[in-house]
Amino acid sequence: MNPAQILKDNWHLFPATLLLVVLPLNHSMALRMSCLFLAAGIAIWYAFKNPIPRIPLKFPLALWAGIAALSTSWSVDPLFSLGEFKTEIVYGMVAFFTFYVLTQGQQEWNRWLRAISAGMALTVVMAIWTNRAQLTSFQAYDWHWQHGFVTYSTYLVTILPCLIFFWLKNTGEGILHKLRWALLPLFLFAGYATLNRMFWLTTGLVFIMWILFWWTRRKRSYHKGALLATTVCGALTLTLLFVTVAEQKPSDNASPLAAPASISNHIRNTFEHSERYEIWRFWLGHIADKPLAGIGFGRDLPHIAYADMKPREWPDLMFAHAHNIFLDYALQLGLVGLGIFLFLIGAILRYFWRLYRSPVEEAALIGICGMTTVIAMLSKNMTDNLFWRGDALLFWAIMGILIGYGRRLQEAKR
Repeated sequence: MNPAQILKDNWHLFPATLLLVVLPLNHSMALRMSCLFLAAGIAIWYAFKNPIPRIPLKFPLALWAGIAALSTSWSVDPLFSLGEFKTEIVYGMVAFFTFYVLTQGQQEWNRWLRAISAGMALTVVMAIWTNRAQLTSFQAYDWHWQHGFVTYSTYLVTILPCLIFFWLKNTGEGILHKLRWALLPLFLFAGYATLNRMFWLTTGLVFIMWILFWWTRRKRSYHKGALLATTVCGALTLTLLFVTVAEQKPSDNASPLAAPASISNHIRNTFEHSERYEIWRFWLGHIADKPLAGIGFGRDLPHIAYADMKPREWPDLMFAHAHNIFLDYALQLGLVGLGIFLFLIGAILRYFWRLYRSPVEEAALIGICGMTTVIAMLSKNMTDNLFWRGDALLFWAIMGILIGYGRRLQEAKR
């Protein structure tokens, strides 16, 4: 097919494709929002022109959005909560709807996979170019173009399930498809360069869960020896990379040992005396101030509301938020809001579990991608909370893609 014909047939997908490429890039807000709303407009037009399967999960999504919107009425800063509601939930739901509508089948799914891969490769190339004068001095890396190393490492684990699908499944032909395995060393290099310990724990969990679901799905008979060897080698490699990164990271502020005698002592000391425990205890105490409804939606609202209570010895980053997605939700929306968020996560996992149990092989793989994407998001945000801004927008875009494609596969089966 000639380029002109490709342009004619796929023009409606270009803004959404570009959005997936530029999402991880800093200083792309204007382009990102332009792509998002242009793609949303096209999705609305497309929905009027073509039959669209009924969107699932409307009730839990409406509950989640509803409690956040309602919290503006009791928020300690209603305008701040309203702004965060618009940025975090409205934009996220626009992305979810847009990609749900536009993901009509395998052609779109393959396009999104290529766009996600291109975006990841672009960020790695930019990181290498920006830090070319100090390529092996990871401690001194400048992650300005990737929104900082913690945000960037969260981006990487969020797209990992889709990348695993891309690596394991035959999704196209041509030189670009054959080069897909070149993404693996790029991914590992980028993750290592961030020197983020939780990146490796989450990557290991996602890798093992993906392979376990896949193996179980194939009734434990598909290349059992090769799959077991791949899993063991992968787990050992990720463990080694985690240990190497942990060795380079200094002990947390709360650690009583500045220089442990061995790497094993260093890692144990980090886990036993992490500053996260102090952060969690502090914010758990303030959840009790407004346990049912919280102080209002917005990840940064608690540290603004309790600014005068900040411990004097804490650096600003320790006080930024609760460094745990569930504690942050309890602070913002109380136990009621946390319960609704857990209900939403459970509903999403249940939907993907049903896809996983489908007799259609492709639907089962999409179910694995969906479950492991949720696992990645939750795991990475156990010691931080980057379910926010670009990473949250990416998550909902991927949810729209996976649920949209899974829905079409279910409809085709019927």
